[in-house]
Amino acid sequence: MSLSDLPEDVRLAWWERELDRLHLEPGARDDAAHTAFMAQPAKARARAERKAAIASMLSALRVQGLKEGERFALVRKRFEDKGTSTASLKRLSKAVEGVDPINYAPALLDDYKVTAKRAEVSDDAWRFFMTMIRDAAPDWPLKEAWQRVRDTGRETGWAVPSYPTFYRRWAELDEAQRLEARLGKADAVKRLSLPAMRDKTSLMALEEVSLDGRTQDFWGRWENGSVSRPVILMLVDVASDTVLDWELAPSENAAATVRLVKRVCKSFGIFDTLYTDNGSAFAGHLVAGGNPHRFRNGAPKGLQPMGICQIMGIKLRFAMPGNAQAKIAERIFATLSRTVDDGPEFKGAHAGHAPGASPNSKVAPVPIETVRAVLAREIGRHNREAGRRSQGARGRSYEAVLRDGLAEREALGRPVRCPTADQLYLAGLIWKPVSVDRYGRVAANGWTYGGPETQEALIRFHGTGRQVLLGRDPDDFSAPAIAYDDAGDLICRDIQPVKRGAYGSADGIRDAARNRKAAREAVKAAAVANDYLDDDAYARATAALYASAEADETPPPKPRKVVGGRFGTPLRERAPKPEMGHELAKVIEEFDRAKGFDPWGVLSGQ
Repeated sequence: MSLSDLPEDVRLAWWERELDRLHLEPGARDDAAHTAFMAQPAKARARAERKAAIASMLSALRVQGLKEGERFALVRKRFEDKGTSTASLKRLSKAVEGVDPINYAPALLDDYKVTAKRAEVSDDAWRFFMTMIRDAAPDWPLKEAWQRVRDTGRETGWAVPSYPTFYRRWAELDEAQRLEARLGKADAVKRLSLPAMRDKTSLMALEEVSLDGRTQDFWGRWENGSVSRPVILMLVDVASDTVLDWELAPSENAAATVRLVKRVCKSFGIFDTLYTDNGSAFAGHLVAGGNPHRFRNGAPKGLQPMGICQIMGIKLRFAMPGNAQAKIAERIFATLSRTVDDGPEFKGAHAGHAPGASPNSKVAPVPIETVRAVLAREIGRHNREAGRRSQGARGRSYEAVLRDGLAEREALGRPVRCPTADQLYLAGLIWKPVSVDRYGRVAANGWTYGGPETQEALIRFHGTGRQVLLGRDPDDFSAPAIAYDDAGDLICRDIQPVKRGAYGSADGIRDAARNRKAAREAVKAAAVANDYLDDDAYARATAALYASAEADETPPPKPRKVVGGRFGTPLRERAPKPEMGHELAKVIEEFDRAKGFDPWGVLSGQ
């Protein structure tokens, strides 16, 4: 029995079941037509795609030999009545004649264009609208701006259409125009600037380390009973995203930063470059001292304290102001902040996210030991969590990426440098330029340093106008100090602090006696080192000196004439006197002595 022998309703039911199995060769794709198709509005594309599906079904059924009526009946069952009238289906069939099925949708786009005339808007009205948006806050409602333009237009005669017309014109503006009006030029540029895409796999482990600090959102109680929002400082390896170490402090300060950098260098080795912002804790003398360029404290002038980066040989690179997203540590904070700050351990310890938020009576500060424990747990999990999909991780944990990276550095012959004991010692000191007094001592912050052992090395700087750089232990000012000159050369170590004793105490008397004894020994040694002549040799040298003076018979030069000082008008050359005979000059001289007589007037006939 053939399919055509079946009753029509049975035959149509069979074809309806087979519709999804029909195959129609797509043909060659017209790229230009599809590009124009994708430029059309979404609703126009949806209408064209529905027509294309109907046309594809009609073409596939025609290939199978079905009659027109049967084809149309099956289409109506699948697509219902909308757009499936006999006339509409005939138009569709004719429209796709000679067109490959893959290009049906572009060929069946609506062939009409919107001809509605846009309502007129006065130029001044639109400019007033844009100017108000420019001067208002970024979230100021557009409708409020339109209402003000409408009210103004009643007085000025502007053509002000409806709000939807204004909104459509606003929506048609370029993104740059809208952002510039809403946010201003600087923020618009920042929004539109495409971020640089960097490949972290080109970095070696510890080639670059990111430093940053963040104030936590909760309140903590410190060991001394004070309450504040703790600040976490963090060092992150850029190549592996591993948090190398962290420090919790009451504030973002340089001393805590130095401790953190020192610990990382001691635990992992000296990293190559420190990448940070220009915060005072990171760009001050303790960290960036000696760096040729930094944002804080201006250009280096005079004697510069040594920062930990200079001591360890770490390159220092600053992020541009306002470019926080460039720092890896900032991104780690974003990841950890919600995990830690909003955790159940800190329930009731929040007073708001604003930097100046103050706690009220309902805020219950968390003990700082709890804060440290939670941070240690979450940062450890961040480092050890496997299955990472960041650049170069390939499913490993951040710790594993760091460990493998350090091994690769060793294999390439670029191992991480290990700090020496001297570097670790110097890195823990604070530095201050000081002047040396006439006793070979120096003073800093109420403490005086210097004893007989270091007097000779220091006293040579007294009266020279040169300061020395004094390094002291910030945790123990009573520990010996160290001094460097302005060229960075070591002057002396173990500069002992001077401890003041009570008046009349035996300890003070013994200290004074020891100092006098040391001075006597130093003077005695100096006298030996000076190697003076003995008395006989000195007498012979003196006699030779006098003999050399007697042998010198050169007469002394005549004294030059001394001219008396004149304090009136400046000296001027006098006009030359007329020449005259010797006898005439004597006569004039006699007459000149006479009171009131003018010999020159007589000679001139006056």
